[in-house]
Amino acid sequence: MKFYVDEKDRKRQRRILRLKIYGGIAAFFVLLIGAGYLIVYSPLFQIKNIDSDNENLTGQLKSYFAGQSTIARILGPNNILTWTDKTESFVKEHPQIVELTIKKDYLNRQIEISVKERDRFGIWCLQAQTNADHTQINAENEISPRESALSPRESAFCGWFDKSGVIFTEAPAMEGELIRKVSDSSNRSLKPGDKILEEDMLKNLIKIFEVLQKSGLRVKNLVLEDLSLQEITTESPSIPKIYFSLRFDPGFALPAIQSLKESGLGKLEYIDFRVENRAYYKIK
Repeated sequence: MKFYVDEKDRKRQRRILRLKIYGGIAAFFVLLIGAGYLIVYSPLFQIKNIDSDNENLTGQLKSYFAGQSTIARILGPNNILTWTDKTESFVKEHPQIVELTIKKDYLNRQIEISVKERDRFGIWCLQAQTNADHTQINAENEISPRESALSPRESAFCGWFDKSGVIFTEAPAMEGELIRKVSDSSNRSLKPGDKILEEDMLKNLIKIFEVLQKSGLRVKNLVLEDLSLQEITTESPSIPKIYFSLRFDPGFALPAIQSLKESGLGKLEYIDFRVENRAYYKIK
């Protein structure tokens, strides 16, 4: 059996189909525009409050998240959808931060920022290298003219470091015995985010500071002349120079220092702990 459809009915059905398709597309775009307007301009996704452990980082985080993608730039930093928990690159760019956590409360339109920052253990100072004509070689090994009275201990860069050995921010070139300080003359280049020493040497450096503290010696300044030797010395006008090795645990030095204190440190020129479990000294 064959069916024949009138040509007018066929055209009418095609028009209806096209209208349905066009109508569906138009409805889709209307919904899309409405959803976009709702997301971008409606207060429904606008942040009402940001609670942070460090208010100084809030503005930087806004710029960071808003710059992550084209969509994020369109939404803007005050849109809760712009903020994510992907903060690895931000933490890397801010070495003072150990851990950064972002929590979002969509119902209350609130952001909670939890920041764990590094603790200041001591100051690491790179010492300016000078030539015979009193010109300074800076950390980038470029030469710049300096005054002839340039001190050989003048710092080219100083930075705070924590117990993990990471330099995380610039520090003033402090003098005195109030703050732990290492003067590094090994002609290295360090910047925030770098580690001052390899892990084994770092552990022994921390223990050297502990030995000096427990011994009662009021000295917190150490000098690193040559990193390849893995040795470090005290620098203080009130006590003889003490040599330590960064290759092994300096704990054995504590009873030796206490014994020499009883005999009188003023009689000594130096004390040497660069051989494990051995103490050498020279009398003036």
